[in-house]
Amino acid sequence: MLNCKSYHNPHPLDSLSTDEVSRTASLVRNSQKEREKFTFSTITLHEPPKDIMMAYFGWSKTAIKPEAIEREALVVIMELHSGNVYEIIVSLTRNKLKSCIHVDGVQPIVTLEEADEVEKLMQNDPRIAAECAELGITDMSKICCDSWAIGKHMDGAKKRIMQGLMYYRLHEHDNRYAHPLDFVPIVDVNKMEIIEIERIPTRNSKFRRPTIPMTPHNYYPEFVGEENLRKDIKPLIIQQPEGVSFKVNGNEIDWQKWNLRISFNYREGLVLHNLNYQDRDERRPLFYRVSLSEMVVPYAEPSSPHFRKHAFDVGEYGLGWSSNSLSLGCDCLGTIHYFDATLSDAFGNPFVIPNAVCLHEEDHGILFKHSEFDSGRAHTVRGRRLVISHIVTIANYDYACYWHLYQDGTINYEIKATGIVNTHVLAEDETPGPFGTMVAPQINAQHHQHFFTMRIDPMVDGLNNSIAQVDVQAVKEPVGHPKNKFGNGFYPKTTVFKDNVDGQASANFDTARFWKIINPNKLNPRTQEPVSYKVVSHSTSPLFAKPGSIVHNRAGFASKTIWVTPYEKDQMFAGGFYCNQANGEDSLPSWTREKKPIENTDIVMWYTFGITHLVRVEDFPVMPVESCGFSMKPCNFFSCNPALDVPSTTKAINQSVPAFKSVCQGDCKDKTTHTA
Repeated sequence: MLNCKSYHNPHPLDSLSTDEVSRTASLVRNSQKEREKFTFSTITLHEPPKDIMMAYFGWSKTAIKPEAIEREALVVIMELHSGNVYEIIVSLTRNKLKSCIHVDGVQPIVTLEEADEVEKLMQNDPRIAAECAELGITDMSKICCDSWAIGKHMDGAKKRIMQGLMYYRLHEHDNRYAHPLDFVPIVDVNKMEIIEIERIPTRNSKFRRPTIPMTPHNYYPEFVGEENLRKDIKPLIIQQPEGVSFKVNGNEIDWQKWNLRISFNYREGLVLHNLNYQDRDERRPLFYRVSLSEMVVPYAEPSSPHFRKHAFDVGEYGLGWSSNSLSLGCDCLGTIHYFDATLSDAFGNPFVIPNAVCLHEEDHGILFKHSEFDSGRAHTVRGRRLVISHIVTIANYDYACYWHLYQDGTINYEIKATGIVNTHVLAEDETPGPFGTMVAPQINAQHHQHFFTMRIDPMVDGLNNSIAQVDVQAVKEPVGHPKNKFGNGFYPKTTVFKDNVDGQASANFDTARFWKIINPNKLNPRTQEPVSYKVVSHSTSPLFAKPGSIVHNRAGFASKTIWVTPYEKDQMFAGGFYCNQANGEDSLPSWTREKKPIENTDIVMWYTFGITHLVRVEDFPVMPVESCGFSMKPCNFFSCNPALDVPSTTKAINQSVPAFKSVCQGDCKDKTTHTA
């Protein structure tokens, strides 16, 4: 379980247990009694050094496995009055503080408690009540607020500032995004007081203020109406009568030659560790650590206050804190194993998210097939994939995050964006202009982008790796030339990045560009070229915010598809560890200003994919999923198809039957023989 029951013998990468969170908080409180009142912004595992873990996993060729590894917690506290921030390392092995450092000029991640307090403030502040009264709203219990980080604004990081996106709700289960209000309060979070209320001006309208749209737009079944639900959906039942094919030992997972560990933290949510694959008699290392490092969701409307809407959902709010407790048969379908997650609140208390991570298997259609036309024989093998998933809800958006492992050695990461589009009120005679879509009368849903930046820490057949860029090029000689007589020639051009300045690149569909993580020290026996895993995505988009804009300065990591950096233990998050109200100075682009070698060494690849969402009417009142993601596939890594040993299945095993009764039932014979 992710919430390790005992602290006496946890794995070094296990998340902190409830007891460990409590002990950590107690040690910090007892050591910081002289300080003014403070809150806990972070209590999380301080992961052991990578070289120690490489020896622990048995991948090091020079170091032996350590007998014991010190268990540590990373703590960030913030004094409420002064706003001073301190980073603390606690040794849980020795029950003592190892270090306490004051970090100047930063703002930690927004806590759940702060977001809740901001919403309560909106319902009780007389200035907000006056704004609402002018709009005809008198029942303040029906006022809702999405508490957003403000980006870089006003005094930079000197004050802890948030903004409130305001809505009205007709009743408890009404869709708030159908009733947006036209003002944005600015809040000093440490003082928990409103310092400004910004009216959203109308554009090309005769009205000074819009009326609030009161028509409900709901999606819960009781509002859709039982009589309106589809009646032609028959049950679809997924069963594994002999049980699952995976094994779970704590947080370690074994499945179909795959072995890995998972962990869960407040910020990244789900993290995969030590991915390796059994290739005949050899267990081969692939990836030391992979996770979603940062997100940014910039909106298209350039006017105030909308230009401030560019949420860093990982670094400002935390995917772990925002994770759902998953439901059997709804969020996950089939024979399921769940992992709980233990996190901490602003008071240093542990709390558990039950069923935070879902593990199950899925049929994934045909793995491979061939039909021999001369012999009449067809051979089909169906594929299966292992799914490790969690789902987060951050204000209006929901993100379902899926890691898929395949029997042929492929790894896929998919995000399904759903939830409700962010809305803005229009006056009765107002149009959204080019920056949004009117999804219902007076409701503008602004266009936006979603960027997801992965941190990929590879160890492809060893720790020393390189990144090669592959561009497919047509033969330059014209048709009729002896080297290209018929004009059809093309070939891959491979460029190995030498340093972290070279190691910045963007997708190029004109050349079918992809990248390979190669091990130059190990050659494939067939090709005599370095073994590799290739990284591919069909979900890429340019960052449309211009250089020099607040968004571009803060989210420069999204301006390129990949960045490659030498491994540095403290470079974990593309937007910087303290990205809340930051200006981007301590983030991925700044780490590449000094040229450093990245060839045949311990490296990290930062890979960005995403969606440009031009909102449709069909996205409201709740949005059908929009999928994006990327894959890492073996590329001349094995000596042949590694899934050749996957057995074929039969209808007797999978119990497939004809959909309709007919003269020819499932036992009828074809002219061909078929092995399935």
